[in-house]
Amino acid sequence: MDTLSIRTLGRITEIAVDSCSGTELKNMLMMSELGDCVPPKFTSKAEMLRPALLNARISAAQQDNAHAHEALLEFVQLLVEGLKPDHRDKLPALTEAMSIDGYELQITENNSKITCQVLPNEPAVAPLNPEITVLEAELKARGYTEALGHYQLAVKHFGEQDHASSNGQLRAALESLIVKVAVGHVGYADNGKANQGGIAIKSLYTPGGKPPAVLGQPLPERDGGAMLQGIWDISHSNGSHPGLSDAQEARIRMQLITGLAQFLLRHFPV
Repeated sequence: MDTLSIRTLGRITEIAVDSCSGTELKNMLMMSELGDCVPPKFTSKAEMLRPALLNARISAAQQDNAHAHEALLEFVQLLVEGLKPDHRDKLPALTEAMSIDGYELQITENNSKITCQVLPNEPAVAPLNPEITVLEAELKARGYTEALGHYQLAVKHFGEQDHASSNGQLRAALESLIVKVAVGHVGYADNGKANQGGIAIKSLYTPGGKPPAVLGQPLPERDGGAMLQGIWDISHSNGSHPGLSDAQEARIRMQLITGLAQFLLRHFPV
């Protein structure tokens, strides 16, 4: 099982040792069910924390223990939510390390308190339990229920190795997203008919346009627009179910369309 890297565990340890008391660390280890790995005797907070994190990583990576992997993610969540304001300057380093491992920290602040969700960036790193990805969370938050439904079916069929169905659902998800973004941000008029994606996409970028892209405005062709059109074209090769694609091709399509969808949502924010 893919899990957090040793480099990221080192970053977590560094931040936890600098930011938390020994009692706070013990409590977080217990709440995340990593406390059983704490050595009976230790002389520093780091010596208490390292074995717990490393043992959980070994269990997740070498023994395919999903519970150990989830415990690591829960510890990260508890660590972030427990950071006091004067220690939150450490969050960018942790966010970057987690992103490299395939996870995004979704942090919400309310009256100086923060809540955190640790979400996988792509289905490939999501465990088999019903966790959602960053993209699914954003689609749900924006009310893009049609795109969300198609995307979730694509992920489901991808996991079932039904590659043709996954590709078809990905295409439908991307088309629905393109229409929604075009209507909400660049004044495209939804005619209520099917197969609008090819028309709507033309309103989201400027042919021949040059950098830089301006947030919320149509993409220049040479700064995101060509990528948008190119991935759209790839998603339509050989129809909505592009042949009996193998696992590698289906994974590439999943990665491309997931990445493009996240790119669009960030360029055209709420």
